[in-house]
Amino acid sequence: MPLSNRFGVVAAMVTQSVLSKTVTIQYVAVLREQAQRSSEVLQTSAANYLELYQQLQAKYGFSLAAEDVKVAVNHEFCDLTRPIDEGALVVFIPPVCGG
Repeated sequence: MPLSNRFGVVAAMVTQSVLSKTVTIQYVAVLREQAQRSSEVLQTSAANYLELYQQLQAKYGFSLAAEDVKVAVNHEFCDLTRPIDEGALVVFIPPVCGG
């Protein structure tokens, strides 16, 4: 393999590892039913939690729009536009009612 190709492959691998982050998703309520799982660990290239939700929505067919869910990251609520944290525990929380 020519030297330039080797460096190109290495650069592509480094770029992919920098752009991709590992997160743990816990699914609750209707999202758990639609995903048919309670949790999973996945790699994502999403820039923020809104993009992550949209990826999961496309993958599992979530019926709730992103504006209808809240997100908790490492047990604290945050904005969907917050950048993804490497190794984060992420819970998308659908609307709840009580009485």
